[in-house]
Amino acid sequence: MRRHSFSTIVTFFLLVAVLASTAVGAQTFLEQIDEEEASIVSFEAEIKNLEELISGYEKQLSDISDLVAEVEVRIVVEDEKLSLLPIYLELMADNLIDRYVSLEEPTAVRHAMAIDAYVRNDEHINAVLTQSIQLSEEALEQIRARLLYESIINDANDQLLTIYENLRELGGEIDSLFNRTTQSKERRSLAVEDRSDAMSVIPGIEEQIDSADSEISLIKGSIAKAEIEISRLRELLIAMRWTALLGEDTIRPALAIKIDNVSAARPQSGINQADVVYEEVVESGLTRLVAIFQTESPSTVGPIRSARTSDPILLSGFDMPLFAYSGANQITLDIVYGSDVTSVNWDRASSAYWQSTTRRAPHNLYASASQLWALNPQPERTELPPAPFEFRGSEEPLHPSAVPAERVDIDFGWTEVDYRWSGSGWARRQGGSAHIDSNGVRVAPANMIVQFVNYGTSPAASTSPEAETIGTGVAWIFTDGHLIIGEWDRTDPSLPAIYHVDGEVIRMTPGRTWVALAETGTATWE
Repeated sequence: MRRHSFSTIVTFFLLVAVLASTAVGAQTFLEQIDEEEASIVSFEAEIKNLEELISGYEKQLSDISDLVAEVEVRIVVEDEKLSLLPIYLELMADNLIDRYVSLEEPTAVRHAMAIDAYVRNDEHINAVLTQSIQLSEEALEQIRARLLYESIINDANDQLLTIYENLRELGGEIDSLFNRTTQSKERRSLAVEDRSDAMSVIPGIEEQIDSADSEISLIKGSIAKAEIEISRLRELLIAMRWTALLGEDTIRPALAIKIDNVSAARPQSGINQADVVYEEVVESGLTRLVAIFQTESPSTVGPIRSARTSDPILLSGFDMPLFAYSGANQITLDIVYGSDVTSVNWDRASSAYWQSTTRRAPHNLYASASQLWALNPQPERTELPPAPFEFRGSEEPLHPSAVPAERVDIDFGWTEVDYRWSGSGWARRQGGSAHIDSNGVRVAPANMIVQFVNYGTSPAASTSPEAETIGTGVAWIFTDGHLIIGEWDRTDPSLPAIYHVDGEVIRMTPGRTWVALAETGTATWE
C-alpha cells in the first residue's frame, strides 16, 4: 500500500479547503448576478407598465385634441354667425327707417284731412245740408267731395295699417335677431368654456407623462447600472478579490510586513507585489511602509523594521492578519501582542528571516512571504480576509464627481513624496528621485489614496506619533488619471476603512493601491 506523508495529507486538505472556498466565493458572485438579472427583469416590467400608462395618457391627449378641434369648429361657426348678425340688423334698421319714412305721406294726408274736417265742421253749413230736401248740382259735388275725402282718409288709414303691420313684423324679426345673437354668444361662451376645460386638463396629463418619462429614464439608468454590476461581478468571478486582477484567490490570512523607507533602505524588495501599502509617519517626519500581501507571495521582502503602536490599530481591520516586523520597545510589543494581529516577528519566527550581507544594519533584515505564511496558526481558514477596496468593472465609469488630475505632492516632514499619472499608474518619487524596487521596477500603483488622519502621541514614546485610523475624515482618491474627493469611514475597528462620496462607495481601478496616512494640510494636487 502506498503511504502518504503527513505534509502531503495536510496539503491535500488545504487544497480541498481552497477549492471549496473558491467555489463558495463563485457561488456568492453567481447569486449576486442572479439577483441583478432578476432586478433587470423587474425594471423592464416596470418600464412596460409605465409605457402603457404613457400610452393611455397620450390617448387622453388625442381625445382632448379631437374635442378641442370640435369645439374650435363650434366657435368658428358662432363667430361667423355673430359677424353676420350685425349686418342683418343693419339691413333691418334701414328697412325700419324706410317704413317710418313711408309713414309720413299717409300721416300727412290724415293730418290735412283732419284739419280740413275741422275747418269744415261749420254748424250753419251742416244745418243747411241737413235741411236740404233736394240736392242741387252743387250739393252733388259736395257729396262727391265728401266721398273722395272719406276715400282718401280710408286709403291713408289702410296704408298706415299696412305700414304698422310691417313695422310690427320688422320688430319681431329684429327681436329674433337679438335673440339669435344672444343665443349665439351663449353657445360660443359654452364652447370657449369647453375648450378651456379641455385645455386645463392637458398640463396635468403632460406632467404625468413627463413624470413617467423621468421614471423610465431613472429605471433605464438602474438597468444600465445593474448591467455594469453584472459585468463587474462576472469579471470578479475570474479575478482576485484584493486587486480585481485576473487570477485565483488563495485562502490565507493577510500578511502585513513593516518596511523601512529611509534612503539607506532603498531600493526595497517586494513592495510592488503588495496588494496595498500604507505609508505612515514615524519619528522626526520620517515614514515607514506597511505592505500588506494577500494575492502574491514574494520570495524576498524588506528591509524589515520595527513596529509602532499605529500598526495594530490599522491592521485590526483585516481579520487577524499575520504581522511581520523586526522588534519594538516593550510597551509597543505589549500593545501588539494584546491585539488581534498575529505576530510573526523576528523574535518569534527568526527562521523566516535573514540578514543581507550587502546592506548595513539596521537596513538589512529580510523575510520570505511564503515562510511567514507557513507560520499561519489558522490552517483551517475557509474565508478570505476582507478586501480593503471595491473595484470597478472594465465597463464601469468613474464616480461622477471625478475630475482630471496629474499629480499629488505629500510633505510628511522629513520625507517628501509625489505621484504623477503616467497613463497606467501613479509613478512615485521620493526626495525628488524615482522610487524603484530592488528589481529596478518603478513604484506606480494603479490607485493612490491620501487619507487625511490625525496623529496623536504614542503611549510607547513621547517622540513617536500614532496615526488615528479609526473614525472618519477626508480622503483624496487618485485613480485612472482622476481625483475623487470623498471621505474615509472606519467606525468598525474590525473592518478596513470605507472610501465613499455621500455614502456611495468609491470603486478603484483594478490593481494595487498605496495609501498615504497624511495630516490635513500636508498634500496638494494639480
